[in-house]
Amino acid sequence: MAAFLQKEGGAAADLYDRYAPRIYGLGLVLLKNPTDAEDLVQDTFLKAFRRGSAYDPDRGSLDTWMLLIARSLAIDLLRRRSLESRTLASEGPRADVADEPGPEHLAVQRDLVERARAALDRIPGKQRSAVQSAYLGDRSSSQVAALEGVPLGTAKSRIHKGVLALRRALVADET
Repeated sequence: MAAFLQKEGGAAADLYDRYAPRIYGLGLVLLKNPTDAEDLVQDTFLKAFRRGSAYDPDRGSLDTWMLLIARSLAIDLLRRRSLESRTLASEGPRADVADEPGPEHLAVQRDLVERARAALDRIPGKQRSAVQSAYLGDRSSSQVAALEGVPLGTAKSRIHKGVLALRRALVADET
């Protein structure tokens, strides 16, 4: 991270190679749209660069910090969408806005959701449960630990390993 912040040659590429696939996989699961997942990767690295001095290795690993940034950005996007859709709904129908997405869009969305669910089903049960509670249930690691009756470190480890396993499953689907 220090090399990245100092703009040392290759540091950005190393960080990108290490985290971009994981952030993209997380984006696919949360946002259910490949374009939004790609934007999430870019926004995450931009925020990491801008706020890199805030990273404290004593508070957690770089993995956790990067994925937390990505998760927060994804949740923000989902909340903005929800607010926008409520605002549009309260304004009533408009002639220039389509009522529903087209069949092509729905087919792509359905395919992405099915791939994400299938990938989630292939990861080990305890990891799957931890990932679902943390990312889909919007719970903190502490809440996951309490919910599952395990120590905080165990919950964090299950979440981390589950996200890695989910990424591997999603990448395996693409080939």
